[in-house]
Amino acid sequence: MSEKILFLNRWPQYRDGRRWENELARPEDLIDQERYNVTYICDPHGESGVPANAENVYCIQDFAQVDSVLEVVDEIVAEKGSFDHVIAFSEYLLDVAAAVRQRHGIPGFKPSEVERFRDKTVMKTMLGKAGVRVPRWVLCRSPEQVLADAESLGFPLIFKPVRGASSQGVRKVASAEELRALCAIPALREYEAEQYIAGHLLHVDGVVDQNGECLFMSTSRYISDGLAFENGEPFGSVIQTDPTMRSESQRFALRCISTLGLRGSAFHLEFFDTGREFVFLEIGARVAGADVPYVIREVYDVNLFRLWVDVLLGNAAQPSRSAVSESGGWLMIPRPRPLPQKVIGSTSLLGKIPFLYRELVPVPGEILVQVGGYATLQGGRFLFRGGTQEQITDAVHSARAKYRLTAMPVTQTP
Repeated sequence: MSEKILFLNRWPQYRDGRRWENELARPEDLIDQERYNVTYICDPHGESGVPANAENVYCIQDFAQVDSVLEVVDEIVAEKGSFDHVIAFSEYLLDVAAAVRQRHGIPGFKPSEVERFRDKTVMKTMLGKAGVRVPRWVLCRSPEQVLADAESLGFPLIFKPVRGASSQGVRKVASAEELRALCAIPALREYEAEQYIAGHLLHVDGVVDQNGECLFMSTSRYISDGLAFENGEPFGSVIQTDPTMRSESQRFALRCISTLGLRGSAFHLEFFDTGREFVFLEIGARVAGADVPYVIREVYDVNLFRLWVDVLLGNAAQPSRSAVSESGGWLMIPRPRPLPQKVIGSTSLLGKIPFLYRELVPVPGEILVQVGGYATLQGGRFLFRGGTQEQITDAVHSARAKYRLTAMPVTQTP
């Protein structure tokens, strides 16, 4: 009897050759549809990401309604039996996937294990106790408590959701007055205040097997960061080929994932290089967002989603090379604000910037709207490969300087 997989999906697919987001995560390319019996649960946004010929498809309205999702799974299990695997790629589906596994005794991460990679206070507590340098932080309980604790953290400080991704809801707070205004939000207890760390932000991306052994790792340095992107600045990163930086950063990453007990998963770890030490920022038990996996695929010939699926399903997965002489990178230009905006004109940079091999720029007449996540139609997206670390860095900065987008706000009718 073939093994049964429950695949939870909220990601759309675009098959016109223009937009590449999520194309490395197509289930029909990653899972042998003849060997495995796959059932899909998707929301309206992710319906286009389900293979066209899939027979077992269940659509729900909102994955955030966990009880409703569990009821659907209960009905499927009652009719067809339980599953051998649950696969969910999105950060926002890790919790519901864990709840399904626990409810039906399915192998893989349960809620208590996922918590280490979803709750930023849990991960920092575990790592801090193990001697890993983490920012000082406090959980927000009341405006009075946050303002009092902020004195010890100092300003500026970082105010952000305890559970979240893509820097959404994160704020750099410059003063007590600004912090007092933020503390007025109803969901204050879902936030933390954190020490601001000055340094270069890096990320390590990889996959570990069921024994915690790392099968692949890549180190990159951010150009700007997600917080700056939320505030209107371009965002990107460049793969680091310097042997010393790669070795030191990956040793730090291994210490973090070993302490947190990561097994059978992809990971995306962010940390600061202050020039004196590495300081942990956060980690996700999933493939990086934005255009990180696409550049890794070009530079290393490694699809992180495929490697992750092979690990989850127990398929043979061999360690991949983690040292390269050529680099790659990506650059993302934010959408102009206020949204929505109608595009008047944009600049194609293909053939004009060295090492640029793919771009996604809005075309005249296209409407830019507010959608979550990085991997969407932004103000512009550019992928680079083939040069040295320094050459790719220069190319990214050159694209940032030369790209032009003209748009105008669209008047919304009531």
